[in-house]
Amino acid sequence: MGSKGETERELIEALVNGETKAFESLYLLYGRKLLVFVSRYFNSQDDAEEIVQEVFVKIWKKRNDLKALDSLKGYLFTIAYNAIKKRFISIKREQVLQQNYALEYLDDTDESVSEDVYATVISQIDKIVEQMPDKRRQVFTLCKKEGLSVSEVASYLDISEKTVKNQMTAAYQTIREQLKINLPLLLALTLFY
Repeated sequence: MGSKGETERELIEALVNGETKAFESLYLLYGRKLLVFVSRYFNSQDDAEEIVQEVFVKIWKKRNDLKALDSLKGYLFTIAYNAIKKRFISIKREQVLQQNYALEYLDDTDESVSEDVYATVISQIDKIVEQMPDKRRQVFTLCKKEGLSVSEVASYLDISEKTVKNQMTAAYQTIREQLKINLPLLLALTLFY
């Protein structure tokens, strides 16, 4: 093999042809460098490794689109950077949603409510959601944890928007009913133990 550019071009062509050896070579060439790059953004090594894995899965799935690439390295790091941004947006969205859940179900906007109380409410909501029928749980998770719109969820699950709205209404009703039963006991345990 000649220059670095020629090496990348050969690697791209091999990937486009679906050669698994080329994919292994790509991982050996850039996997560690990507992990170091991604690790700068996360405290958790598991999160960093998961992002790197996502990058390589995406490369394999989109290998036919690699023909037009000038820089494989640049493309890999762009995918990684976009995955990092997406993860941070998702984390922030989940934090906001969790806080909103807790405030909504605690019916208390007092800033002095402890994080333990919030965590207790969120934990209880998660348990309630896990017990929902599959479709309802899936719709609720996509809307509230992933932040997708009603139309996006309908398209993703190949169901009508009305079905999504009905499932969300039923999910909220279940959560409210279950929290009325369980929340006072949970809060008492959190506050006194």
